[in-house]
Amino acid sequence: LLLALVAGELGPVVIIPGDGSNQLEAKLNKPSTVSWLCSKKSDWFRLWLDTAMLIADTKCWADNIRLIYDEQNDKLSNNFGVETRVPGWGETSSFEELDPGLPGHASGVFLKMVEALVKAGLERGKTLRGAPYDFRYAPPSAQGAEFIVKLRQLIEDTATATGRRVSLISHSMGCLQTQYLLKNQSQEWKDKFVERWIPISGPWAGAVKELRLHASGDNQGVPLVSSLSIREEQRSYETNFWLMPMPRWFGNQTLVSTNSRNYSAQDYDAFFEDIEYKAGKQLFRRVADLTSDAEAPGVEVLCLYSLGVDTPVSLSYGSKGFDKQPDVVNGDGDGTVNDLSLKLCDRWKGPRASAERFANVTHAGMISNDAVIQRILEVLAKGAAPLNSFELLV
Repeated sequence: LLLALVAGELGPVVIIPGDGSNQLEAKLNKPSTVSWLCSKKSDWFRLWLDTAMLIADTKCWADNIRLIYDEQNDKLSNNFGVETRVPGWGETSSFEELDPGLPGHASGVFLKMVEALVKAGLERGKTLRGAPYDFRYAPPSAQGAEFIVKLRQLIEDTATATGRRVSLISHSMGCLQTQYLLKNQSQEWKDKFVERWIPISGPWAGAVKELRLHASGDNQGVPLVSSLSIREEQRSYETNFWLMPMPRWFGNQTLVSTNSRNYSAQDYDAFFEDIEYKAGKQLFRRVADLTSDAEAPGVEVLCLYSLGVDTPVSLSYGSKGFDKQPDVVNGDGDGTVNDLSLKLCDRWKGPRASAERFANVTHAGMISNDAVIQRILEVLAKGAAPLNSFELLV
């Protein structure tokens, strides 16, 4: 009876975005710069994403956003003289659009989904909350650990303020962040505060595409930006190791090859030696066991993903070396994440978990796809239990 009282109304929602899917701001007071064209000092500005700055001043931008790894103390931090912050905690504004100045909502991320949820009755900042984060850091870093603590508190606060359990919606790396949170909470906490989780395009076992980024850089199709010019910056993100193909799932299949040898997920020490980024060995070890078991999270789940899009399954550098871009062999997936990785949530199927597969929708396209959004609305319309319903039923 108590559960039926709120059926038909959308209960509160917290959205956890993916890698690079929310804005990041910076303030500069740098002792030196990589070019006379770069600013040493500035007030707060949008570091991610300012498309014009990324294209026009790539070297300056990359130096401002990259992380510094102190191998001796196994610690990651901002570059010297760079202070960063994530705007809009608890709100959806910083991941609706990344660069609002672009015409036609060209940098829209969750904009379409958020607008659909608002139209269905949710209210921004009250029943529709957002959990943006510094997507460079994973939970082993202080910054990443702080995000997990804040996410837990946001869920509790939203449930308390609305009097109902919270539905979680995550995309891409946001699925790993949410998986890590849930993995480290008691079943009692999950039963009390979480109504359901809708992970979208989860890279449960990582993605082969990440290895290109480490080896030769990946400009992700951004015009006028050289992949090599951002390789050091991309290698510096802790999360870009969390997204690598996980050895327990990718086994011995060849992921990267040159004329002299092949590399599988079992060969990462050799891979990082050969791409001349030895620190990568330790950075991978920091994150390798965070979520790689891909175990069921202990809450009601609707896992959504897409197949049918060409997705890198192996990268061949031949005799070109790692300063050149590879020849890519494609397999199935969503264009970013491989089918093997996406389908791991099928293992959770049971009374509390289901998985639904879409066809020919890209990784990024999943969160703006009409059919996906409609399916999410249908599930949310089942309602949410009152926060204390389980205590009342005892």
